[in-house]
Amino acid sequence: MAFFRGEEGSVSFDNGTGSVGAIASTTAWTLDTTKDTLETTSHGATSRSFVGSLISGSGTVDLLYTATSGDDTAEIISDVLTTEDAGDATFNLFLDTSGTKKLSFNAIITGTSFSSTVGDISTVSVSFITNGAITSAI
Repeated sequence: MAFFRGEEGSVSFDNGTGSVGAIASTTAWTLDTTKDTLETTSHGATSRSFVGSLISGSGTVDLLYTATSGDDTAEIISDVLTTEDAGDATFNLFLDTSGTKKLSFNAIITGTSFSSTVGDISTVSVSFITNGAITSAI
């Protein structure tokens, strides 16, 4: 049985205007998915029944602030300032260093949180919601 360590993970991103590139200095990422359900219980049934419905996701990408500009790391931080966002930013969340185990989707950046603490490295946490299908290659 193969296990994957957190340090093997990585993130690639494109804000919809160029090509997908690696986000430098990522320290963590999360993706939470949910599936709505629709009730299909018939009159007279003694137990409820359901079917799966719409799927959605949200998550975060945490990274060390490196003051880069003109690359995908700067794009993911500044994309929250895009109004009327088309939701075409491409994300790939990798579980391994080979790039074969990943979750892919389009998303909208919904927030950024900057943190700077005395004696520590400045960090940025970027939050997003998925837009459309989530593709799993894990």
